[in-house]
Amino acid sequence: MTTSSLLAFALELADEADRVSMGFYRGELGTEAKADGSLVTLADKAVEARLRELIVARYPEHAILGEEQGHTPGASGTRWIIDPIDGTHGFTRGLPVWASLIAVEVDGRIEAGVASAPALGTRWWAGRGLGAYRGATGARSHAGERIHVSPVARLDAAQVLYGAWRYTADRWPGFTGLLRSAWRTRGYGDFWQHCLVAEGAAEVALEGDISPWDIAALVVILEEAGGRLTDDRGVPTIDAGHCVTSNGALHEETLRVLLGGAATTGAGW
Repeated sequence: MTTSSLLAFALELADEADRVSMGFYRGELGTEAKADGSLVTLADKAVEARLRELIVARYPEHAILGEEQGHTPGASGTRWIIDPIDGTHGFTRGLPVWASLIAVEVDGRIEAGVASAPALGTRWWAGRGLGAYRGATGARSHAGERIHVSPVARLDAAQVLYGAWRYTADRWPGFTGLLRSAWRTRGYGDFWQHCLVAEGAAEVALEGDISPWDIAALVVILEEAGGRLTDDRGVPTIDAGHCVTSNGALHEETLRVLLGGAATTGAGW
C-alpha cells in the first residue's frame, strides 16, 4: 500500500462523491439542523454512506472518521477522514463553493488528500512526495497541473482570506490589524480559501472554528504546494479547532500579528 495507490483510490472516491452530490445539488435536499446548529442534507448523508461503503470494500481494516457518522475503528494504522460536503450552508442555498474532502492518514500523518468541487468544475489533490495538483472534475485520466504557493513575502502585498467573521474576528486580538496590513482581503471561507493559497492566488487564509474533517485533506495539498497549515502557535495539527494557512513566507509574521503583534510592513489598501 503506497502513497500513490492511496491517492489513486482517494481520486476514485472523489469521482463517486461528485456523482452522488451533483444528483442533489439545487434539488430536494431534505435539510435539517443538527444539535450544534449546523445544517445537514440528504447529500451529506448519501455521500458519506457511499464513500464508507467503498472504503470498507477495498480496505476493511482501515478506520474511518466522517462528519456525519463519526469514527469507525480499524485494525490498522490507516484512517480515512471524510467531509462529504464542506460548505453545506452554501450548498443549501445553491452556491457553487462546496466540496467533498477526502484524506487518508497513515500512522498519524496525512499522506494524501483530495478536495473535489464539482459545481466549480475543479479539484485539488496531493500525495506526500508526489506534489500538489489542480484539475477538472470528471477528467478520466485524473490529470492536472502542478500547483505552488506564491512567493509574496510582505503583508502589504498579500491577499488575506478568512472564514465566518463572528468566529474568526473574535478568536484573535490582531485579526483586524492583520486585515488592515494586507494588500487585499476577502471572506471566502471553507475549503476554497485554502486551495487558493495552495495555488498561489492568495497568501493567507484563516479559520476560527473548524473540525478535523474540514482541513485534513487540505494539509497535504498545502504542504506539497510549499505552504503551511498550523494552529496559531505554529503547530501543524488538524485538532486545534482553528487553523492558519499561508504560503510559508508570511507564516510567522501572520501568527505574530494575529496574536497582537505589529506588522513589519506598511498598511495595504
